[in-house]
Amino acid sequence: MRRRYGAPEPRRPYIRRVKPARLSLALAVAAGLAGYAWLQWSPPPGRKLEASPAVTKVLGDRGSPAAGAATPDVTVVVFTDYQCPVCKATDPAITRLLAVDPNVRVVWKDWPIRGPMSDLAARTALAAHRQGQYLPVHDALMAARGQLTPARIADVAVEAGADRERLAADLRDHAREIDEQLSGHKLQAFSLGLQGTPTYLVGPYLIQGGLGDRALASAVARARRSGPPR
Repeated sequence: MRRRYGAPEPRRPYIRRVKPARLSLALAVAAGLAGYAWLQWSPPPGRKLEASPAVTKVLGDRGSPAAGAATPDVTVVVFTDYQCPVCKATDPAITRLLAVDPNVRVVWKDWPIRGPMSDLAARTALAAHRQGQYLPVHDALMAARGQLTPARIADVAVEAGADRERLAADLRDHAREIDEQLSGHKLQAFSLGLQGTPTYLVGPYLIQGGLGDRALASAVARARRSGPPR
């Protein structure tokens, strides 16, 4: 049908008039929400490991910072980096797991793979461990926003409860021990074939990538049903 001269042009559907930039932003937000939902609701991926010497050593480690049950039925080992965005986003799920599950133990393996500030942050947390302040400092560094610098790392640790003078002394006096601990974590990561952070060893299951509350609880339940590696 021909349109008469001077007649108004028919209205186009609204979606055609959305500016590309706004549409791109909306799609990005939707993708972000979908990713978060995936972390929260998807069943945990991963593969079941046999009880090799490397797996037994990682799960039985009593030298790394840990919290939870003294005699757990499931041990969760997490390899992490303080400049890893996914580590930061999913770290609170570990704290909430410990609050609701009295039979789980969590072991933290600082594995700084994102440059000098990751390394310094890990050393600072392990130095704070010498004064019984690993967990508060760990949580504070994970929650810290913005760029990490030496001054920022120290300030975050002190604000979390670490003594500044002792922290500096322990970084200096225990430098070799901290070197050996970080080297041990790196060797364990390589022995398990890890590709990045965060990575979890939940009982016998190796899971690479972040786990939200539901996915982490599901992984623990699965490990509980399976029992220890054998």
